Amino acid sequence: MAASGTMFEERRLGVLDGLRGIAVLLVLWYHVWEISWLPAPFTWLEFVPETGFVGVLLFFYLSGFVISYPFVRARDGHGKPPTWGRFAWRRFTKIVPSYVLSIAVAYAIGYAQIQPFASPAPDLLSHLLFVHTWFPQRFGTINGVLWTLAVEVEFYCIFPLVWWLFRRGPWPTAAGMILLAWAWRAWWAHCCYSTFFPSYEENLPGYLDVFAFGMISSHLFVRYGDRLRTTAWRYAGIAVAAAGVALLVLLLQRLFDFRAVDQWAGVWQINKRPLLGLGFALTALGFLVAPQWWQSLLVNPPLRFLAVISYNLYLYHQIVARELLRRHIPPFVGDPQYDPVWQVRFTVVAPTVAILQAALVTYLVERPLLRLPPPRLVRRSDGALRIAWTSSANAATRSPKPRSR
Repeated sequence: MAASGTMFEERRLGVLDGLRGIAVLLVLWYHVWEISWLPAPFTWLEFVPETGFVGVLLFFYLSGFVISYPFVRARDGHGKPPTWGRFAWRRFTKIVPSYVLSIAVAYAIGYAQIQPFASPAPDLLSHLLFVHTWFPQRFGTINGVLWTLAVEVEFYCIFPLVWWLFRRGPWPTAAGMILLAWAWRAWWAHCCYSTFFPSYEENLPGYLDVFAFGMISSHLFVRYGDRLRTTAWRYAGIAVAAAGVALLVLLLQRLFDFRAVDQWAGVWQINKRPLLGLGFALTALGFLVAPQWWQSLLVNPPLRFLAVISYNLYLYHQIVARELLRRHIPPFVGDPQYDPVWQVRFTVVAPTVAILQAALVTYLVERPLLRLPPPRLVRRSDGALRIAWTSSANAATRSPKPRSR
């Protein structure tokens, strides 16, 4: 949870960090494969890199879980809920500085300027307001992966309203979000299949069902997780997790088989996206209540490290990969996609450089900012207001001692 920049740290939820690490690996493999065309090492794994974009949906599921988790806990009597100011500050420090820095880097190295339909003023304005996905010509400019940040931030903005509904009726709210997302995708496919469907299907309403599965998973885990973890039922978690993984594998294989259809990924997901959300939920909940030895499949140092750097790895991996190709690193002559040696070298070099880049930005920029406390308004002796930051240590010394239990 800490790796995700959320407000609560709880060791047992390291499972979610493991899933976050897997999500970023899927997306990384997919975008590197788009450039190298290197086949999977085994034929039966071919569906994985070519459907790796589904890792983005796993990110959305995890966001639904982790941002609702502290509120669900507080609703059920496990401490106080975070204030909305604290919520906004944590989301801002996690998302915006690294996001803006990645945009600056894209312009500094000339990457943003060579994207299709590039136009600096509208590109910058729409991206800084996180509304670029609503304008088809701005959708993929600057850095193609940034569309997901618009979806995330828009969900954060409506989350207070979603939570107000969810706390009063978790299941009706989740059902409504699932229905709304399906209706949104189906309507755009019906009205504008050959024009606006590819763009508008990718906007926030089309992903509300995935966020809903994350939120209902949080509700179920808080309500029943501790009870299941301390009884023999924890072994049922293994079966639930295995069923979730099997469902996801089956769905991705079906998606892979559908790839010959026009706009195959979007069309297939019109009706199937809730099943992906269900697969994520079964996998996460199963692992969360399972014995620790089973959880170690996800709770381990490599996946935890990838979870820590996942945001910046996501922001930079496509820039890094395409810049390496543009600068002939590793060197090649002619069409490199038909050179098996180059394919292997590129598939090794690009992720390695991207991971190093992500680690650098994470530890030098992102994590120091996450330690900043929220700003507050204080009144000076002359009556004027100013913004002040109180260090966590100072705040702790001034806060009253907790009551003994």
